Amino acid sequence: MKMKTFLSLICTLGFVGWGLWSCSRMQSYSEIPEIHFKKIAFADSIHPDLGYIGKIAFLSFSFIDGDGDLGVKPEEKNADGTNKPGGGVSRIYYTWHKKLPDRTYEPFQFPVTGEITISSEIPYRDVMDKSEAQNKTLKGSIEVKLMTPINPQGIDTMRIEFYIVDRAKNKSNVDHTPDFSILNPPDTELTQ
Repeated sequence: MKMKTFLSLICTLGFVGWGLWSCSRMQSYSEIPEIHFKKIAFADSIHPDLGYIGKIAFLSFSFIDGDGDLGVKPEEKNADGTNKPGGGVSRIYYTWHKKLPDRTYEPFQFPVTGEITISSEIPYRDVMDKSEAQNKTLKGSIEVKLMTPINPQGIDTMRIEFYIVDRAKNKSNVDHTPDFSILNPPDTELTQ
């Protein structure tokens, strides 16, 4: 009888110890977001206003944010869709780079708008609500639809550099796509 009690106690302590060990191993991540390129795919598209056929790129990347503060919340928006002062930022910033003959890269400036770095808002999703969670880490992937430059004179090889900013204005690392030709046929996909 004593041997059974002793073995039960050992098993119980073993399970409790394993449970405490697994709880203490809960991984924590930095409040500064981390991103990694996954893939970029290309397709043909007809511009709704101008009627020309151009190419669009679908940029996909993974992210990890230790405090889970990505996406602009509805209460941080005005009725007209603009952000309230002091509200969240949470944006994706991306820059097209042309590859030069010496194998360095130079930012591409869009001729019509004059923009070099373009940004878009990260939309808020209910799964991003980590305010009540013990572990606020948010992991996932984001896909962004981008219009490619139209007939950039003398440029064939490009890449896109990108980063994100969370609501606390923490800037992630900068990552980039592999080199690609904007003359790629539709449905081309590149991964790293």
